[in-house]
Amino acid sequence: MTYIVYQTIRGKKYAYEAEGYWDPEKKQARQRRKYLGAVDEETGEIIPKTSERSVATTKAYGHAYLFSKLIEESGLDKKLKSALKDDGASALALAMAKVIDFTSMRLVHHLMEDTAIAEASKASASFTSQNISDILVRLARDQEGMKRFYASLIQYDEEVLIYDITSVGSQSKGINWLEYGDDYRKLKLPQVNLGLVVNIDRKIPLYCKLYPGSINDVSTLRNLVAEVRDLGVKEALFVLDRGFYSAANVEELLEQHIDFVMPVPFSNGIGTGAVEENVAELMSSQNAKRFGKDIYHVLEKDVFIADRKVRAYVMFNKKREGEEYASFFNRLMDIETALEGARPKKGRLQKKLEEVAAEQARYFILSEVDGRIHLERNQTAIAEAMAYFGRMVLISPAPLKWDDALAIYKERDLVEKFYDQLKNDLDFDTLRVHRDETLQGMAFVFFLALALRALLKEKARAAGLLEKSSLEDILRELSKIRAVQIGQTWTLSEIGAKQRTMLQKMGIAVPLRAGLVIKKGGV
Repeated sequence: MTYIVYQTIRGKKYAYEAEGYWDPEKKQARQRRKYLGAVDEETGEIIPKTSERSVATTKAYGHAYLFSKLIEESGLDKKLKSALKDDGASALALAMAKVIDFTSMRLVHHLMEDTAIAEASKASASFTSQNISDILVRLARDQEGMKRFYASLIQYDEEVLIYDITSVGSQSKGINWLEYGDDYRKLKLPQVNLGLVVNIDRKIPLYCKLYPGSINDVSTLRNLVAEVRDLGVKEALFVLDRGFYSAANVEELLEQHIDFVMPVPFSNGIGTGAVEENVAELMSSQNAKRFGKDIYHVLEKDVFIADRKVRAYVMFNKKREGEEYASFFNRLMDIETALEGARPKKGRLQKKLEEVAAEQARYFILSEVDGRIHLERNQTAIAEAMAYFGRMVLISPAPLKWDDALAIYKERDLVEKFYDQLKNDLDFDTLRVHRDETLQGMAFVFFLALALRALLKEKARAAGLLEKSSLEDILRELSKIRAVQIGQTWTLSEIGAKQRTMLQKMGIAVPLRAGLVIKKGGV
């Protein structure tokens, strides 16, 4: 079904034939437009376009223009061009598309037609579904080029780095790296693991790598150390999660002379011993210290791991204790609500508990009454868990003060936010690709998308825009600035006060004209 819509540009009214269509990926109605002509001000009639003067198309311009300026400031375009030639610009265009719109790769060509993304990224490629697949495969095969690009992001030979790994599930039959791993219960799918290295100070991702799904956090660390060194980081301080803890990993880091800050899990004797053996001293009023507005009880001591000495920071925070207490018992009560009185299939009583409760299954004593599940809380196990609420043991070989160690570790939230953006905002949660090389190329595109989003977030935060608007709000507002092709030139729609203010607050020059080029046969 087609219909006519009107748009006023610089005081002149134009008519377009609009056709609605259903986007199955986004599950929403979208629109294609065809220019009909200018509208006579007196009669209201549509004056057909002529070869001398015709509005051939319009493109959403403002958000792409913003990213073009951020890219220029950061030098990303030059770094990608140097490392990956024309495919670098194509990857940048695809990354920009993922930040601006969450559409799938196979529908990106629609977005490219309606926006100035390709022009802003200086990409010359055609973004048909087949061409996009070819671009992703070429990126994956150019490992040296990607390595050069990652190396170009390193600014100093000493970096404070956060490293973490996340799992992504897929039903694809063609990805060899898909294996059942530690997150199988949660994902219910075979998985591939994605490792991400983030710079704390600049708050940008520096490196990413895919791993087979069965490889755990600990196993990736040795190679990562070598890879980061190879990129030009001579001295690094790694901020790692407790999933990386093992005596072998600690020994490896110490042998490589790499500093780190890492929590010790309470499943480990060093972690439990550091708390249990010093609880009275830890809770002494003499050891109460201030961290920002929070009060911590802190005790520092030396511990030995694989015959190597490291510094341990034993900490207790009352506020964190309350948060962990509430989270713990809310989870137990959710499990009880889901299972109490349920009728499991024969022989699946314990299996049902493990499916629903997962790691919390040990906090219940399970029985069956008249064919129904009955749960009783395991008081001993719960008391053991509660003994560690609000407590944490950090270890580091670096000569850090306790509050510096804690401040550095708290920055780990940054990588969690990046993973949240990757999976939710950028739609990388369930893979829909069917080749290892396509997956590698796509991971690189998503890495670039994270970098672009990080640049925008820092710029918007410094401008105070995030106090009232989200990044999506900003991009949506700037998309209202449209470029209009009239004959062989491009012009801009009127720029509203809100859009002008946003750009000015971010220190971005308000565009006077559309910086687009008419190409033979169209844009």
